[in-house]
Amino acid sequence: MKDLSGKYLKSIAEYGNFSHAAKALYISQPYLSKYIKNLEDELGIELVNRRVNPITLTYAGERYLSYMNEIEQTYTKLQHEIESISNMEKGQLKLGINPILGSHTLYNILPEFILNYPGIEIELVEEAANDMESLLLEGKIDICLNMLPIFNQEIVYDILYEEKLYLVISPNHKHYNPDKKPIAHIPFNPHLLDGEKFILLKKGLGLRRLTDEIFKEYSINPNIVIETQNIESAFRLANRGVGLTIIPESVVTRDNIITDSIFYTLGNPVYKNHVVVSYKKGESLSSPALTFLNIAKEKYRQF
Repeated sequence: MKDLSGKYLKSIAEYGNFSHAAKALYISQPYLSKYIKNLEDELGIELVNRRVNPITLTYAGERYLSYMNEIEQTYTKLQHEIESISNMEKGQLKLGINPILGSHTLYNILPEFILNYPGIEIELVEEAANDMESLLLEGKIDICLNMLPIFNQEIVYDILYEEKLYLVISPNHKHYNPDKKPIAHIPFNPHLLDGEKFILLKKGLGLRRLTDEIFKEYSINPNIVIETQNIESAFRLANRGVGLTIIPESVVTRDNIITDSIFYTLGNPVYKNHVVVSYKKGESLSSPALTFLNIAKEKYRQF
């Protein structure tokens, strides 16, 4: 059974008081205070300096937490080795997933994994890109199926595939050209998009981070009329003329939407969406995570 003291001390150090730490841990403040006091009595030394505000860990508390982190890492390595010994008959895969990729890329990979390793319990975690990076670094997910850019240098990745990004322009927009093919290279300077109405994904989502980089590159200040977490919603609203949006090629091909909109590529060279499997730098992957990575790479090597 895993010891909770390291987790509790880490939360106290992060939040600076027992009340907020307890709330983040989903336990009561009196329980947390009593737990730490009993631990201090057992060790015979003060772990938390309660005489300052915000409260901090004492030197002994910091050393205790450091050792508990090492124990946690050793326990994780033990789990990985046991999973390897059991030939993947049992185990768990905590898989982070970009919501955009959940209905397309993931299901090109997941059925084969489940079919071959039915004893592996899979926990899917769908969060914004920023949160996913934090979860990887904290060891709360094993591996992540997401999109570039990735900003934290402690996270490495393998590219599965790349696809074009498209600017969606509906027939009622001033830049619409009925003589163009449904999919065309953008015929005007991207600076002309400055001030245009846009439907964008919410801040922190992978595609939004890439979109913001494009805007920054061309000094575009979008007039954001709607922010959404759903790429299909952005696509449909753009097709109805609510505003412009930028979507990956896979969304165009997988959605059976009848539209007169034109899809323009952006940039020279053309901006592309890179889909990757990412994981923490220097960490050994569990057998389920490594197997998932290998299946994903093999699947997209065929395309």
